[in-house]
Amino acid sequence: MNILVTGGAGFIGSNFIRLIINTRPDYKITNLDKLTYCGNLNNLKDVQESKNYRLIKADICDPKAVLQAMRGADLVVN
Repeated sequence: MNILVTGGAGFIGSNFIRLIINTRPDYKITNLDKLTYCGNLNNLKDVQESKNYRLIKADICDPKAVLQAMRGADLVVN
């Protein structure tokens, strides 16, 4: 399963990403985050090298970035 998480560098999103990576190693996680005042990559230090994790630094208000990030996604968590 491929999951797109928007705002995954925030408190809730990063905990969700960590949960999925630790319990579902066969899932692929894409994190779409603008990394503003709420997004903190330190929240994801322990997973950023995982083979099934990738970060896209983009704004969810950018339709091209969102469409590209959604390509292949089975589920979007916002």
